[in-house]
Amino acid sequence: MNASIFASKLSFGVKLTFKNCLWIVFMMGCSKVFAESIRVVDQFGNPVENAVISFNEDAQNTPDISDIAVMDQVNVQFSPEVLVIQKNQQVSFPNSDNTRHHIYSFSKPKPFEIKMYHGGESKQLAFEQSGIVVLGCNIHDQMIGYIYVAENENTAITNKLGIAQIPKADMQIKLWHPRLSTNKITRQEIQLPTVITESPFSIQLTLVEEVLPKKQNTFKSKKSWKRK
Repeated sequence: MNASIFASKLSFGVKLTFKNCLWIVFMMGCSKVFAESIRVVDQFGNPVENAVISFNEDAQNTPDISDIAVMDQVNVQFSPEVLVIQKNQQVSFPNSDNTRHHIYSFSKPKPFEIKMYHGGESKQLAFEQSGIVVLGCNIHDQMIGYIYVAENENTAITNKLGIAQIPKADMQIKLWHPRLSTNKITRQEIQLPTVITESPFSIQLTLVEEVLPKKQNTFKSKKSWKRK
């Protein structure tokens, strides 16, 4: 065989082997970060979106608290509805609507108010205590949002299908959802099995019915918001 042809074939074979190795390493890395899928459903079997899963084991992608999270206001709604941050992280509150908003919270971890402002403006706050912060708008009663302030925990949040990814089985997790309790702050602890034989692994939560909150006027505003 011509030496140059043999060398070319050998080189091609090495490249394929190298690419395959890279792919194997990549898949092994991915399997370590996203080893298991969890699907959260309610008592009727419906997928539960925006359920927050927290755990302390295998910390890998803990958010940098120097990153500024964003809780926007879009189409007269908070976006996202549930924002997950770490303790001491800052949150920016831009207003992408062409209308005024007056957002505030009575929640213990971070009571605050940002007075009415027009579209395009942005305010920024630091959240120094962990817990659940319920947001409302003094002008638009239907606007309710949540900021989950984690205590240096790893977190995942379920998508529209109720699915989230976690590193592994055989660990204790905590789940939170706004409708898990009437007080909006209760978390449910669950011990995952040593081996998960189904994927995604289903977890059922019993959610409470939505209740219209009572109005409050703590900040002496012209209009109060429906607190959850």
